[in-house]
Amino acid sequence: MSAEKPSAPPVGDASDHALARRAGLGDREAFAELFARLFPGTLRYATHLLDGDARAAEDVVQEAWIKAWRALPDFAGRSTVQTWLFTIVQRGTYDRRRRRRPLAVDDDLLEPLALRASQNRPAPSSRTDPEREYLQRELWETLQLALSELPWTQRSAWMLRELEDLSYAEIAQVLDTTPTVVRGQLHRARRTLAIRMEQWR
Repeated sequence: MSAEKPSAPPVGDASDHALARRAGLGDREAFAELFARLFPGTLRYATHLLDGDARAAEDVVQEAWIKAWRALPDFAGRSTVQTWLFTIVQRGTYDRRRRRRPLAVDDDLLEPLALRASQNRPAPSSRTDPEREYLQRELWETLQLALSELPWTQRSAWMLRELEDLSYAEIAQVLDTTPTVVRGQLHRARRTLAIRMEQWR
């Protein structure tokens, strides 16, 4: 009597790397779990890089995930799955920006961005404070405008560090540069943002 092969652990318990390996072998359930875990971050990243253009960001991210699905059989695991995906998204957003003129950042673009980014803000208190909400919205819009004026690499490095909590080494992989360059880009981005946000200190 032959021993039964051990079954794979449930997808919810598997690491990102394990899910990527399983998805690379055609496991759609593993890919769906990976998507559920990492899609929000990739969409948030693309939306910020594309100045709040939610439709363009969704297009770029959808294309990036299709590319990822096709490339997973060859994913070697030399970086985290998250870093690998951010790299694909970063290239897609860069190509998208090259093909179009930058959009003016106005309230119509910022409002959906602010709603999507609400998970990055402290939870609101049970009692609504209209003045506080107004100030938070104005602060967010000022930050978005300041970010939109940063050079591409500085903006990307700042978002990957401050919003996605990637390490300098992981950001360097996404941006195809070195941790030293990332450190310099972050320093310049933070200095510029500090000047622009001085009124909020």
